Amino acid sequence: MNKAHLMLTAFSLVLGTFMVLPSLHVAFAQYSVPEGAGGATIEEQLELAKEKISNAQQQGAYGSGTAMLGTNLDNTVIMIVIMTVIIGGVAGAFFAAGGKRGGKKRAMQVSHGGSSSGSGRFCTNCGVQASESQKFCGNCGTKI
Repeated sequence: MNKAHLMLTAFSLVLGTFMVLPSLHVAFAQYSVPEGAGGATIEEQLELAKEKISNAQQQGAYGSGTAMLGTNLDNTVIMIVIMTVIIGGVAGAFFAAGGKRGGKKRAMQVSHGGSSSGSGRFCTNCGVQASESQKFCGNCGTKI
């Protein structure tokens, strides 16, 4: 697997973890309250549950009564917005960095002798490009 696929897989796992974990509602509570604590006992909770079921089965009782689109933002929505901003910023940075190297690229064709055709000659001392007719570098005077 090449590096791009590995990075995409790792990113997907991290993103999936951030998306799935907030949706898991883990209860760390007891079903009953100790005597004298002031909470509802199991019998009282059972009666309340039966009353809720009978109320839900009545004519015109649809839904739980909570607004589907509440006014409070959930932590999941906040995390999605934050991650979208971060990912968008990184993508924008890559996009901006990719546009800086604009310009026409030309292929270099090298013959069997080692000389390059169509790319000109260069000084081995200072690296300045020289024409085909030059015998000495115009910048440093080294023989080409």
